Amino acid sequence: MKISFWHMLPSALAALGLAACSEKEPTDAEAIAAVNAAQDGKPPVKPLDPQTIHYPDIKQHKLHGTGCAFVAKGGGLGAVLLAQDGRGIVKLNGEVIILAPDTGSAKMPKGSWSRYTGKAFALTLTASGPITAAGGAEEFDGKVVITDAFERPVYESAGHAQCKTI
Repeated sequence: MKISFWHMLPSALAALGLAACSEKEPTDAEAIAAVNAAQDGKPPVKPLDPQTIHYPDIKQHKLHGTGCAFVAKGGGLGAVLLAQDGRGIVKLNGEVIILAPDTGSAKMPKGSWSRYTGKAFALTLTASGPITAAGGAEEFDGKVVITDAFERPVYESAGHAQCKTI
């Protein structure tokens, strides 16, 4: 069935009438701002609260190895990060999360790395003081920063790292 111009005319006139009744057209600047706002729609920042990794976690998930255990300042004696040669380990909401090492980042003591990445976030371990050696272990004061997928900080803590065979 062929549709003629005359069949389409009432619909076209109705559309024109509706357009005439709508609000004024946005300026170019307003349109650009609206598009930028829509593209910049990042979800709100969700702070993380890493839990300490206890010996049962290490045993159950076979997390033994050589690397650094980072203890957050004021967080007791339990490590919130295990930084090893082949993985970084954190515990969030009771779940042990394994992160991949960024082998292009700075090398840290005992084969660990300064950066580890995962699907939802990444973390950086930095030394803020000298690295000292004692009895086969290396230690340093440092800092851990975890960022979300948009590279916004969601956890940050100063603390102490002890590096040895875990």
